[in-house]
Amino acid sequence: MGIGEESDNPVELNATAMVDVTLCLCAFFMCSFHYKQLEGKVETWLPKDCHHHYHGCGFVFDEVRIFMKWDAERQTTLRKVGNRGAVSTDAELIDILRQYQKDFKKAGRTQVPVLIEASEAVPWQDIVRVVDLCRNENLSSIQFAAP
Repeated sequence: MGIGEESDNPVELNATAMVDVTLCLCAFFMCSFHYKQLEGKVETWLPKDCHHHYHGCGFVFDEVRIFMKWDAERQTTLRKVGNRGAVSTDAELIDILRQYQKDFKKAGRTQVPVLIEASEAVPWQDIVRVVDLCRNENLSSIQFAAP
């Protein structure tokens, strides 16, 4: 018998048994833990009968964005609506704006916000012309964005 063993440690603890119980509990919880299976699906709200990524199928953007850029070589302003190609005539721009109005109306939105993004070199008269065309089509929510 060692010196002072009984007086220093009156209650004897079996550390081996405690480690065994702890390891058994860890193994039990690890085996009973269930991982949530993630499927490769993304929840979307796109129209089901849509074959295009924009107009004509009810897909509506948050706003109609009109890009304007000055072409120094041709001395003219290039206009582009959304992700479509260049718009060369006012009639073509009006047709696109009317299509956007139809798409917004299908989605139950009464107001069609227009965002004009023009580079610094674009003459003001060209920008005012686009604003006038928008107002003629009853598009009153017109904003300007920094290029």
